[in-house]
Amino acid sequence: MKQGTMLTEVLMQKEQITVDLNTKSVFVENIDSELESIFLGGRGLADWILYREIDRDTDPLGPNNVLVLSNGLLAGSAAPGSTRLQISGKSPQTGLIGFANIGGNFGAALQHSGYQLVIVRSKARKPTCLYIRRGKVQFLDAEELWGLDTWNTEDRLHQEIGEPIEILSIGPAGENQVAFASIIHRHHYAAARSGLGALMGSKNLKAILVENVKDHEKPTAEAAAAAKEYIGCVKASERYDRFSTYGVPECSSTSNKAGVLGVRNFNDQQDPNAEGISEEKLYSYVSRFKSCYRCPVHCKANIEVHRQNGALYTGARPEWETVSSMGYKCGLFDAEQLIYLSDLCNKMGIDTMSTGSVLAFSMDLFSRDIISKADTGGIELSWGNFDAMQNIIKQIVNKEGFGRILSQGVKLAAQVIGKGAEQFAFHVKGMELSTSDPRSVKGLGLGYALCSRGSDFNNVYTIPESRWSGERGEEQFGIAASVDQSTLEGKELLIKRTMAVCAAIDCLGICKIPALSLIMDFDLRKEAILASGITGVGIGHEDLLKIGERVLQLERLINLKLGANSKDDYIPKMFHEVAVPSGPNKGLKVDNFFKAVKRFYKAMGWDNEGIPKKETLYSCGLEQILNNT
Repeated sequence: MKQGTMLTEVLMQKEQITVDLNTKSVFVENIDSELESIFLGGRGLADWILYREIDRDTDPLGPNNVLVLSNGLLAGSAAPGSTRLQISGKSPQTGLIGFANIGGNFGAALQHSGYQLVIVRSKARKPTCLYIRRGKVQFLDAEELWGLDTWNTEDRLHQEIGEPIEILSIGPAGENQVAFASIIHRHHYAAARSGLGALMGSKNLKAILVENVKDHEKPTAEAAAAAKEYIGCVKASERYDRFSTYGVPECSSTSNKAGVLGVRNFNDQQDPNAEGISEEKLYSYVSRFKSCYRCPVHCKANIEVHRQNGALYTGARPEWETVSSMGYKCGLFDAEQLIYLSDLCNKMGIDTMSTGSVLAFSMDLFSRDIISKADTGGIELSWGNFDAMQNIIKQIVNKEGFGRILSQGVKLAAQVIGKGAEQFAFHVKGMELSTSDPRSVKGLGLGYALCSRGSDFNNVYTIPESRWSGERGEEQFGIAASVDQSTLEGKELLIKRTMAVCAAIDCLGICKIPALSLIMDFDLRKEAILASGITGVGIGHEDLLKIGERVLQLERLINLKLGANSKDDYIPKMFHEVAVPSGPNKGLKVDNFFKAVKRFYKAMGWDNEGIPKKETLYSCGLEQILNNT
């Protein structure tokens, strides 16, 4: 317990702000250091606040929902990529726990301003911005900003404030409370999933600003050495050069070749036109590489498109999930069109993954004559139709025409459309699937079903499934098949590990790209050395893994409290019944799935209904604090 006591001492000076938008009251206090030592910060601390604050009756778009901004333990420190900010609330998209994690510079700036945690309550009486500056919170009138896109909002605020600031803002999608509206930072960084932009919109909160002061605290020699060692590990990765050149879309060509993508709403897994949105094609437009705070990878990039009419278009290279969702999933294989649509979504403040998914869903229905031009207002929703895609995106943002139906997400849209549309609406817990096909990457498919916020990759991160050898899988999980992506055998232990690692990293507040895509150890040993060097406290990798598992248990309790149950831990029926039609994974489908779910329950210490057992909560250190609430 000495380590816990020392960590508590390190955390004692950290503060949180609670803001009531209705009364314009601000309360500043020290964060409960003992509580933070249990969760470290970031995702875990935000989860704890949600557990206390929301319940089944909380309207996700009502004033009683809370918006939580939570920095991790290492935020704004000398640690590489230490700017990941957790943003949480009850999800307007799913009605369950909602969270998104964003990079850039906002998290570091918030930490340097003296605050690790911001809790926003109630609803402003008119459009408002919050400005955190010099230990105080100012309420700025945002009525003239309401209706602006996120790019114009940021540009206007920078001009009006006239001093260095970092900004989180929403666009028209958030203002109109589109179910999958996002929060945007620096034009192209997105807290995308869970619809938290709609939560901000429901609170009449246009933007949150924080002064961008320099960190005047010089890192200790130990901290500098730990950061240097970690950077060395990142750069030693065999994939470092690809990531620092092509960004996260570096996997585009290999994913298409491997036949693991949900092309055209999971009707195919490969496409011969994929080179049109390959990593090399997107790289050809790069004008400048960009980086988040203290990150050695530089996976972001600005682009320039020189059009035939002589005009110059400038924007950002799309992220991989954007390429896969709005490109492969929609059958769009034109890089310039994809870049434009990605930027359009960021301007409007809308999640590109869910947007791509609802477009692919509607295109699938259109191709099957379940909907027609009579339903879409004359728009021909054929595969890869760029004009149709941008028109529908604008309708979704404004909740107009056919876009009003799609703005609810595929789950509710399918219920409205009917006529069998539900069987082509691919989601888990109301959140649209990422693009990897669960028939071909079966561990990830299991993770889709069990991820607390709904189906996605970022909180499951099953890279060992396709990168590790069978020998390493057997060493780590007791069975070589655990890293064979064509089977569900042994996946319960793999998923438990990768999900716990993701949760722990979100509590540290560092980026998963260096840690998991490049270093790729999934044991948190290097991250523990980094955290120990930065904080001066001995933190072991087993401590971090335990914290990650604690977070997973707490998120399960939150979802159960909000009305979820074991029936929500599923993969849509199509993946069980329809085999992959072609390609290297031809004939595969999801089988023995519910047995794998039950094995995961057992591995997590849950009963057959997916409810954490009392002894599980006690052993992970949750029961004690739950009893004190």
